[in-house]
Amino acid sequence: MLRRLIRSKELRAVLIAAASFSILVVLLFSQTTPAQSASAWLPAAHAPEPQAGDPGRGQALFLGKAPLENDGPPCMACHNVGGSGLLGGGAVGPDLTEMSTFYRAADLTADLADMPWPAMEPIYAEHPLTPSEQADLTAFLLTPRQPQSNYYAWVVMGVGLLGCIAAAGFFGLMYRRRMRGVRQALVAQGRLPRRSK
Repeated sequence: MLRRLIRSKELRAVLIAAASFSILVVLLFSQTTPAQSASAWLPAAHAPEPQAGDPGRGQALFLGKAPLENDGPPCMACHNVGGSGLLGGGAVGPDLTEMSTFYRAADLTADLADMPWPAMEPIYAEHPLTPSEQADLTAFLLTPRQPQSNYYAWVVMGVGLLGCIAAAGFFGLMYRRRMRGVRQALVAQGRLPRRSK
């Protein structure tokens, strides 16, 4: 019975789908290199030093645990930063984990005030960040942290693959005798000698 299950086309299709899904998860949750992130985010001009912010409040604003005063979306909707949970943040924007290596506080605060990035400008034009939010987000983003490993992506991929295999095994056992009568009749009919005309 197990051999039949392993040889079945349905199981192979489920395993191929599970493997494809797993590869997609790894690609979506893989980290960009600092050079890739830095090239897209280097500031053009230097601004004066901003007010000091609270990194804890900045983290709450980034993750969406504390709402932005002007009802803007949280940063995590598009960006990831190391240590932002099991699945991390969004993958639309660059990974902001290593911001402290290529941004100064004054430059980041000025950029958060002006939003010079084309993708962010229309979103925050109607919902600008307040000066205290800019300072808090700057303090959080410029806190040095190590890049997050892809360990969690592998965990999610493994759980997804095991779930697909378990589902394929369950349905294989549930439907192993499905349409046996019809199948036997078709096989028997296929074995009959053909008549010549």
